[in-house]
Amino acid sequence: MAQAKLNNNKNLWYLGWALILVGAVFAGAQAMQDKGPVVRWKRVAMDGHRTGAKPVTAENLSESLGSFDDEGYLTPSGVRYEESSCVAQVARELMDVQPQLSHLKQVIGHSAGMYMNLRTQPDLPLGNLVADAIRDYGSRYFRVSMDFALTNYGGIRTPMPEGPVTLDDISSMFPFKNYLCHVKMKGSSLQKLLEQLSGTKAFQAVSGCEVKVKGGKLESALVGGKPIEPERIYNVCSIDFLLDGGDKINLGALAENVTLSHVLIREAMLDYVQRTEAEGKLIEAKADGRVVMEE
Repeated sequence: MAQAKLNNNKNLWYLGWALILVGAVFAGAQAMQDKGPVVRWKRVAMDGHRTGAKPVTAENLSESLGSFDDEGYLTPSGVRYEESSCVAQVARELMDVQPQLSHLKQVIGHSAGMYMNLRTQPDLPLGNLVADAIRDYGSRYFRVSMDFALTNYGGIRTPMPEGPVTLDDISSMFPFKNYLCHVKMKGSSLQKLLEQLSGTKAFQAVSGCEVKVKGGKLESALVGGKPIEPERIYNVCSIDFLLDGGDKINLGALAENVTLSHVLIREAMLDYVQRTEAEGKLIEAKADGRVVMEE
């Protein structure tokens, strides 16, 4: 019996080593296999530079998407594709759906430039524009002057195009149902919020403040051009997504009071674009040093 048990243990020992060797050989073979090309992604402006396509409006379908004739598909830049090609098929799909989307192609404003959502850039022109717009709208809607505004870069999904701006552009920029809210918080809580944002790579889109960050730590902060008063109650305009953990921000836990609205952030931006157009002005965004982050 003892000899049989010893033989059995040896067999298990051999089996264990055999499995280890097989695993090592398999791992080595996998490591030697061609892994294929390394792909790195880079953001580029949505300017239609490959085909000459432009933002579609209700009046410029051929100019924006090109046209079809007996020889196939002709892009706006003059390149021709056979009708059976993938490019032509996609163009056909886009053209066919335009009548159903015509109401979204209304030109509601004009932009002085293409403003990208580069989320690693803290003082981002587009983010500054959006935060300023919701602070202004929030002040009018909630009937109280908003000291500060905050929204997240992740909620801005596409660039602001240069030139004509359509209803579709704004809807595409803000596809999520994020509603404006009014958050009252003490200065000490606002200080904590800014300290939390300082520990991130790109802060977030803010309005009404001037912030300096060094090495992930908040060095200084002014709200309304003045140091934060710990016991003062500040009026903050933001979105409900950030009240309870969205993008790891929990405004609700810092709030003295929260008032929700039925106004989507895209409606606030539509208001800004339409008011700017009515005044005969271009949409302009810029970096202005409101957030300075140093290593």
